Amino acid sequence: MRQKLKYQILTLLPFLLLFTDVFAQENGIENLPRFDMRKVHFGFTLGFNEMDFYMKRNPNINPQDSVLTVTPASQYGFQIGIISDLKLTDNLNLRFIPSLSFGDRNMMYEVYYPTRDTVYNVKKTAESTFLDFPLLFKYKTDRLTNFRAYVLFGGKYSLDLASQAKKKHDEELTLKLLPHDVTADLGVGFDFYLEYFKFSIELRMSYGLIDVIKREDTPYVNSIESLRSKIFWVSFNFE
Repeated sequence: MRQKLKYQILTLLPFLLLFTDVFAQENGIENLPRFDMRKVHFGFTLGFNEMDFYMKRNPNINPQDSVLTVTPASQYGFQIGIISDLKLTDNLNLRFIPSLSFGDRNMMYEVYYPTRDTVYNVKKTAESTFLDFPLLFKYKTDRLTNFRAYVLFGGKYSLDLASQAKKKHDEELTLKLLPHDVTADLGVGFDFYLEYFKFSIELRMSYGLIDVIKREDTPYVNSIESLRSKIFWVSFNFE
């Protein structure tokens, strides 16, 4: 079901881009001709995310341990944020976009119980509510009537308000993640200058730079050498 939704979103995006481009270009007159002369401007963003993990399995795991396999499973969420944009040159801007994002991620385990001689599937869930603080450079093409394309690159610090890292050990508890995360971000987007505001569609990936799993002496944690964030964003910006 999740894969089907992902493909539906990616399928609809080109049609949305085409529709918006036609709408913005139909009269051949530049909308908001003085917009890019501003040194600083603001806006807001709404969007969706797909939260996932990049996992490295522990190669030194004891073959007698109960965990046979472990696999990350992505989930969908959403985010809202405030855009602050500083013009550096005609084609380069610096953007700070503090945001609140919601989502969760699953880890799927195959666990062997020797007393029952049976293998069970176990799901551990990590729920997150992030305060995100991305600082991004936006390099954009020259404006073509009411359209621009651009690329994004930079980094992001995130604070997980829903982290359960401080809770006492409990094997039945959801997967515990550390509250702090740092990612490298890379994306592309398209600006459309409409009559009263600028609308943008943006695709971005965040790649975690640090291990975020809390180390506890359990088979669920010992089977993982490192666990880093991997998040895909689809954002709709209004500036």
